[in-house]
Amino acid sequence: MNERFDSNTRAWLVPLSLALATFTGVAHAQFYAVTDLGTLGGTNCLAYGINDDEQIVGSSETAAGVSRGFMFDHGRMMDLGTLGGSNSWAYGINDNGWMVGGSDLPDGNEHGFLCTNALALTNMIDLGTLGGSNSVAYSINMHGEMVGWAELPNGSHHAFLLTNAWMGDMMDLGDVGGTNSEFYCINDIQEAVGGVTIADGDFEPILSSDVMMGAGGMGMMNMGGMGGLGGQAWYINDQGTAVGQTQLSDGSQRAFISASGGMMGRVNVNLGTLGGTNSTAYCINDDDEVVGTSLTSNGHPHAFIVTNALGGMAAMTDLNTLIHTNSGWDLIEARGINASNQIVGMGMFEGQTHGYLLTPVSGPVQVTSAPSSSIMGPGASLTLHLRMSAGEPLFYQWLHDGSPLPGATNSTLVIPSMGMSDAGRYTVTARNAVGTVASASVPIGMFSLMLTNGNMHLTAAAPAGDHVLIDCSDTLGPNPDWQTLTNITMVSGMVQLDDVSQAGTHARFYRAALLP
Repeated sequence: MNERFDSNTRAWLVPLSLALATFTGVAHAQFYAVTDLGTLGGTNCLAYGINDDEQIVGSSETAAGVSRGFMFDHGRMMDLGTLGGSNSWAYGINDNGWMVGGSDLPDGNEHGFLCTNALALTNMIDLGTLGGSNSVAYSINMHGEMVGWAELPNGSHHAFLLTNAWMGDMMDLGDVGGTNSEFYCINDIQEAVGGVTIADGDFEPILSSDVMMGAGGMGMMNMGGMGGLGGQAWYINDQGTAVGQTQLSDGSQRAFISASGGMMGRVNVNLGTLGGTNSTAYCINDDDEVVGTSLTSNGHPHAFIVTNALGGMAAMTDLNTLIHTNSGWDLIEARGINASNQIVGMGMFEGQTHGYLLTPVSGPVQVTSAPSSSIMGPGASLTLHLRMSAGEPLFYQWLHDGSPLPGATNSTLVIPSMGMSDAGRYTVTARNAVGTVASASVPIGMFSLMLTNGNMHLTAAAPAGDHVLIDCSDTLGPNPDWQTLTNITMVSGMVQLDDVSQAGTHARFYRAALLP
């Protein structure tokens, strides 16, 4: 059940997009703003989880074309690295900012990892296995207890519980009489859910009422009343309410919610679809708001939200109907929802894959002007704007290469005299009382010249991975003969070179530009 990027999928993530619409199904807000999460230099980005502090985890393609687990913290995306291999994926995060996922090893196997402090120092801890070669961690609760699956020496794999990553005490949770089992979520009261392969080969939802009991606390979930023949439970909230997907007798799949019914056992509710044949519920918060994905009547997958799912008023709402019809977004999956009703997932923008953050707002929010990239000379004045219209107070923060700029809390940033060290990536976030409603990121480059002993020395500075084009001409006027001197892909923040062809000429003119 471990997920991967399709390496053939390519996407260009634009720096900013907002969306809004009347929100008829949820009492918490009338509108949603959509924020693009950006990438780690590549094109694809998927978001899998969000905590109550708006810290987001997922996986993004890098400029080198590999997938890396990331943490997104208020406008800054951080690469979590790997356990020595090429790729990693981050799936879960708790409210302490501790993250779990899976990472390639140098030998090509994959192990679950824990990362406890990405804001200060990225340091992955290898969680090991149950004696086999591979493992993945999907979820971590507030106590630091982790669940996932790990391979056994015989090649099968079992759900595990790990309470202390430093001691390596991985507990085998068994298989309920089947062959393979996996846990995808553990809540703060030590309940866990997932799936198990039973004797006839079906994959069925499972629930552990107390993971500390080991295999003795785990049993198959009864999907009675729904005609369920298989499926898995993806998430369980702190009230013990679980959501997931079950297969019906006709072979179609349905998102479900399952809650304790007291003496009557568990109460299961079929959440339906958006008109198509299949749906899956991926997450539920403590207010019983459920998000996931469903096929529409035309067979396209759309992200959905269901509110009051256990109150007799369950109605699946297409999240695409809650954003502006001209936003350019096609929200495909909703993977996580936090206590503030912020939602993360993945969608398509102009045919490309994006990770997104949805934030409730009290009224329409629109961007009227976003900052644009530029290349400047030493001493020039830089002014960047994020102009917005909103029906509520917004709070701004500008960052330079991921670090907040002290006092830069207005919609306009002014640096009166730029130096070479001021080149880099500038990011701005706009927030309301709930969280981020807009984010934009732009590269700013610097270009300088110095003539020494008849030789022209050129210096360019820009964010790593960006491209700087430098042209030269021996004449100016209405039709200058510009020739490409160099096209540099920035590896570090600054490069220096000499124009040796300039020596002995009476004059030469230069220009520089940042290229996409």
